[in-house]
Amino acid sequence: MSILAAVDATEKRDAVVETGHDLASAYGTELSVLHVVSQDDFESRKETVERVSDVQGYSKSQRADAAANVANEVVVETLEDANIEAISTVGRIGEPVPSILDVAGDIDAQYIVIGGRKRSPTGKALFGSTTQSVLLEADRPVVTVLSDGE
Repeated sequence: MSILAAVDATEKRDAVVETGHDLASAYGTELSVLHVVSQDDFESRKETVERVSDVQGYSKSQRADAAANVANEVVVETLEDANIEAISTVGRIGEPVPSILDVAGDIDAQYIVIGGRKRSPTGKALFGSTTQSVLLEADRPVVTVLSDGE
């Protein structure tokens, strides 16, 4: 078993990674940090890379590696003093909710740790929420870490 921390890389120090690391340490298990890039975001980044480097196309593994690199950057910036070698990073391209749930199943995650922000009931109904969907669809415990100051 392991702990899965899903990050979106919007903050340099990520409380999701810190909480995931604390859980993994408490349970004596591995921490896996996942970053999912939506297909739309990937396509826009791919076009930029192709214009700059004259490279056409990415393989599926290269796309996943690029997303895993984002997760790795969050880990390194967040857990400066931790044993980084004991933490695995995973990247996926696609829809966040199914990707998070698939990876959780693949690694048999004991917990999923995900970030959230306070939103009004109307805001949730109008815009949806990755966090809310993971909470409702997961078949294992989910720990939600609310953003500071919100």
